[in-house]
Formats: sequence, structure tokens, C-alpha cells
Amino acid sequence: MSDDIGKGGVRSVQLALDVLEQVAGAQGEIGVSELAVKLATTKGSVFRHLKTLVERGYLSQNPATSRYRLGIRTYVLGQAAASGIDLLSASGDAMRDLREELGLSVVLSVLEGGRLTVVTTSLGKASLEIGVRPGTELQLHCNAQGKVALAFSNKLMAEFSLRSQLQRYTEYTVVDHGALEREIHQVMSTGYGVAFEEETLGICALAAPIFNAANELTGTLAIVGTVQHISRVPPSGYVEALRRAALRISWNLGYKGSLM
Repeated sequence: MSDDIGKGGVRSVQLALDVLEQVAGAQGEIGVSELAVKLATTKGSVFRHLKTLVERGYLSQNPATSRYRLGIRTYVLGQAAASGIDLLSASGDAMRDLREELGLSVVLSVLEGGRLTVVTTSLGKASLEIGVRPGTELQLHCNAQGKVALAFSNKLMAEFSLRSQLQRYTEYTVVDHGALEREIHQVMSTGYGVAFEEETLGICALAAPIFNAANELTGTLAIVGTVQHISRVPPSGYVEALRRAALRISWNLGYKGSLM
């Protein structure tokens, strides 16, 4: 019985995606009957999926014709995906070269909708693999990438409430609002952020901002390693290599600026 439920659940998801793709590929709006014929299923089954997709904002129904078209949520999702893909294609060579130069794991994150999310990780050469899984949403106060995002995104900083309680992950996590503000200002002046065992004991990171053609922060580039590789005061060679790589990616995205 559980197998039937499992298979039914998969079929349901597949049908929902099929409906979404058919609406996206239609010339203009499309109706329930047409969708049912195209998908070789019943009108009732199609209608249930359409209703859910409309409720979630992925589709929109024309009240005059009762026909369907793509909704705003689909557009937003597509924009987010396009942003991540553009950043990925602009970052590949720089990430590879940085990993080869330093031997450390390199992490690329994208800023979208007020969230900083890991796009991809290039694992370092050390026997101990240190990386962050793609799709991970990063905290803003306890890692290098988050501090960079707060420092170089005015909108994000405005939305981030320094009055809220900051969660402690290790004894080194910054949970004092004043101390965090001072660190953010330091990141703004130096052009990079550092986190020393703030989220995970033994693990440290450096991060630098990535800007787009509109001079807006679009993501971060970070190197991650153990305390043996990245000290509380990071090696200047690491900092400069990281910042050059981040600037290289920014140039690929149309940014016209230079290193500070």
C-alpha cells in the first residue's frame, strides 16, 4: 500500500510539472480540455493541479475566458534560476584557477530575494574535504559570506534586524549586535570578510563580493579551510587571490569597477 502511495505521489508531481510545461509552451492561454487531451488524462485530474498551481501563484486564470497562463511566481523563479546560471557561467574559470592556486575549497553563493544561497562548491586538494552543499541557505551573521552580503547590499542590511537575537553556534560566534556592526563596517573598508570558527569549530572562511553590471551585489566568492590554513588574521596572499578572483567574475558580469 505504501508503494502505491509513493508511486501515486510521484505521478502527481510529474503531472503537475507536465501541466506547467504545457501552459508555458502554449501559444497564449490554454484551457482545461486542451490540457487533458495533450496529457492524455482526465479533465478533473488536470483541474485539480491547475487549481493548486494558481493558488501558489505559478499559474494565472483569466476570469473572462477561464483559460490559463503563467503566473508571476513562475517569472520570479525563472529570474532566480537565470541569475544563478549567469553567475555560474561567469565564475567557472576563476573558481578553478583559485582552487589550483590556493588548494582550498572555493564556494560560490548567489544573493536573491534577500537570501544568500550556495550555488556550487569546488572542493580543495586536502585529504579532508571541506565544502558547502549547493542549495544551502547561509546565515548572515556567522559566516564570511553573510558578512560580505550585509556590508555591500544596502537593501539586505536594511532588512536585517540587528535587534533580533543572533544565534550562537560556537564560542566564537558573534552574537553582540554592536560587535557585528563593527565587523560589517570593517568588511566595507577592507573589501573582504572573515569568519574564524564562527559556525563550525575548526573551520574558517574568507569571502569577497561579486558585483553585476549595475554595480549591485549579486553574490559572494569564498575560500574555506581549517584553522591550519586560514588564521584569524588571514594571509595577505589568500586575501589578494580571493579578491582578484571575485573581481574577475564581476567583470564577466559587466562590472566596471576595480579592486579597492
